[in-house]
Amino acid sequence: MNLYRLLLRLAPRHLREKHGREMEAMFRGQLADARRRGRIAGALVWYHALADIVGAMPRNLIHHWRRRGRVGVPRERRSLMIGSDIRYAWRSLNHQRFASVLVIGMLALGIGSTVAVFSLVNGLFLRPFPFPEPDRLVYVNETAPKWNLEMTGVNYHDYAQWRRDQKLFEAIALYDERAFNLATDQGSDRMQGAAVTMDFMKVLGVQPVLGRMFNQEEDSPKGPLVTLIGEAMWQERYGGRSDVLGKELKLNSRVCTIIGVLPKAAEFPGGVRLWVPMQGDPSVNGSSYSYDGYARLKPGVTLEQANADLMRTQQVIFDTRDKEKLVTPFARDMREQFTRNFGTVASTLGAAVALLLMVACANVAALMLARALARRREMGIRLAIGASRARLLRQLLVENIMLSIAGGAAGLAIGQWAISALITSLPDQAPTWAAFSLDGRMVAFTIATSVATAVLFGWAPALHAMNNDVRGAIATATANSTAPVRGRRTLWALVVAEFALASLMFVCGGLLVRAYDRVRNTDPGFDPSNVLTFTIAVPQVKTPDDASGLAFRKRVVARMRELPGVKEVGMISCAPVSNCHWGTFYTAENAPPRGPNDADPIILNRAASPEYFSAMGIRLKEGRFFNSSDGAGGIDQDSTIIVNETFAKQMWPGQSSVIGKRVHLGSTPRPGRSIQWLSVVGVAKDVKHYGLEQPVRPGVYLPEPLQPRAMNTVVLKMAGDPAAIASAARAAMRDVDPEIPAYDMRTMDERLARSRSLRAAYSWMLAVFAVMALVLALGGSYGVTSYLVSQRTRELGIRVALGAKRSDISRTVLKGSLAVVSIGVIIGIAGAIGAGRFLASLLFGVPPYDASILAIAAIALAATGFLANWLPARRASRVDPMVSLRSE
Repeated sequence: MNLYRLLLRLAPRHLREKHGREMEAMFRGQLADARRRGRIAGALVWYHALADIVGAMPRNLIHHWRRRGRVGVPRERRSLMIGSDIRYAWRSLNHQRFASVLVIGMLALGIGSTVAVFSLVNGLFLRPFPFPEPDRLVYVNETAPKWNLEMTGVNYHDYAQWRRDQKLFEAIALYDERAFNLATDQGSDRMQGAAVTMDFMKVLGVQPVLGRMFNQEEDSPKGPLVTLIGEAMWQERYGGRSDVLGKELKLNSRVCTIIGVLPKAAEFPGGVRLWVPMQGDPSVNGSSYSYDGYARLKPGVTLEQANADLMRTQQVIFDTRDKEKLVTPFARDMREQFTRNFGTVASTLGAAVALLLMVACANVAALMLARALARRREMGIRLAIGASRARLLRQLLVENIMLSIAGGAAGLAIGQWAISALITSLPDQAPTWAAFSLDGRMVAFTIATSVATAVLFGWAPALHAMNNDVRGAIATATANSTAPVRGRRTLWALVVAEFALASLMFVCGGLLVRAYDRVRNTDPGFDPSNVLTFTIAVPQVKTPDDASGLAFRKRVVARMRELPGVKEVGMISCAPVSNCHWGTFYTAENAPPRGPNDADPIILNRAASPEYFSAMGIRLKEGRFFNSSDGAGGIDQDSTIIVNETFAKQMWPGQSSVIGKRVHLGSTPRPGRSIQWLSVVGVAKDVKHYGLEQPVRPGVYLPEPLQPRAMNTVVLKMAGDPAAIASAARAAMRDVDPEIPAYDMRTMDERLARSRSLRAAYSWMLAVFAVMALVLALGGSYGVTSYLVSQRTRELGIRVALGAKRSDISRTVLKGSLAVVSIGVIIGIAGAIGAGRFLASLLFGVPPYDASILAIAAIALAATGFLANWLPARRASRVDPMVSLRSE
């Protein structure tokens, strides 16, 4: 609040004295409410407060100058003369085309970058979800700290308990994103869909375009096979005909009847084309934790009350089957859930673009101040013949508004192009529920930014230049006379600010690029070169038991081996960096009982064929890989297992060898059942399964006969380019079964690139912003030095006439300019070292004071400063004393 009180001192006195306390109280309340919604909302409150106070300053200044007056100066005409102002402004700007284009370009770069980042913020954080009363929507899940899982997914039995006993929710529903094999005349297509409980559309507040929703019977175990299709699919496949109701679709080899068409909004949260009822059974205990929960609060219910209501309903589960309270439910704001991975990136980009805009504003301020100082004589004469300061300020305001309109329009176009290019480059990272298109909020933001920039950083320098009397303005503004000391100091201060901000951005951008390079060169634990992967989804009706499932997959492997250029063919249940997770628990033989507070982390579970390890290039640390006899006895017999390094260290810390050690599935043996022991035959190198920046979880590999129907990812090791075999692999899969398509076909190099695409995007965005700041600093310094040299033409001519060497003239100009640049670079680098700590979570181990980055930044900024000032200094050294003296 102390900062806001200081801000209030900028407001007009009469406003401050009359309403200051009320404004402070209102701001305190708005800020408290905004902070509960997040940092972006808090920043917006500060933005609006600053805009309100700064907006009152020009009116107060005009009022002040109108009252000052001058003795002996005739009064001007009172008409506004807007048309005359616009024509004069156009002539004035057209007369100085280079300076005008330079200002417009700087505004366009600064505003364009700001618009691009604001478009991200708008789409992710500000634009409301396309549903009625979206603020009542919450995300529901469960957490298990002892399992080392922030979110476990929702258990269907738990959901049934909540739905039955809750009192503060209008509706709760489960959602499970799935993909379906859709049979067609040409074979089959892979269609994105979801299984939902009957209340899902009630939660969203969506009504069918045609037909009806699921009912209780259809959402019950073994209920009728029905489906809802999306509006897009309705138009594409059925031409929007109303007779679509009752038609049949063959999904995963089962015939489903279409009962309704849902609007585009129902595709939330992403790309869903059709829906089927979940048909869960609440009477079955031990179902997996795998679903997402969505709920709509009753009117007036807070998130805290909703969480308390969930915990009340969960108490029955704690009393019966989870007495250790391992898993607890929670509700979270829907927007917070979907944007939780973007907060840090958005804040970083927002800070970077704010700095870039400040560099652009400092440039504009410097150029406009130089322009205003050059027009002191004109302004002095106009004051002397009767024009008031308000009249001249209005004229300058019109000029700045024209510049801001041009810069804002160009900036909006640049911003829209930049955000489109960015979203196109991030096909897997940009959330499909977010809309980044142009809307009224973006247009208003662009206009506000343009006008604020023009008024604050274009008009304010004019006020500074005009703050002297008529006689002084005329006397000191003779042609080619040196600018007043106050004006020069202000110009140099702006150059210092430009280079300080540019240095700060350059260092931060360099740190993030260095961090990205470190991520890119991280060992993933496998060899991605020449590896093609794709996924198949085999419906249960095709392979009802493990024997048929294993036989089907062996046919797939045999057919793929026939393709030209294939060296190895393997299968895995869950490939690395594919957004796939299958977790369970394991217990080591003779392990001491876990205490009530001991952790029992989830183990990454994978079923793999013997050839998978060589096809993926996974290295063996100890023991051997699987062979054809491993797991041959089936799931009811003792078998073998391969573990990763992290699993070995966690289960048997300090052991030099773990070969021969045994584990069994689950935390505790089930009563009445014998234990199936799994003997460790190999230790594989850790694989970065969840991404190059994510920690490695303890993980195991099971031989394929134990979980044959889980193995759905095919891995092909190629002799040459893996992408060249893609179409042949799809055709081969159709030969095996025309109803089971090969989908999600990508090389492992492509998967790795996509896993780091978000980091690559924001790292290179900051690098581009840093380069833009460097260019703006170069342009600003060049403009200021050129102006100061032009004002010193007479002085420099006299120096040459008195015997000064041209090298001395260049050295004099460069010495003063580079001293200012050096001060800005030193301040900026010092600030960057401190700011680097705020980027620690994004630096991936790169120190914020990386010496090489600091050295590169210092050299780059110094070279930029030298280049910006060398050309004006060179021009100054070539001044002809006769010409410069005659010009007076």
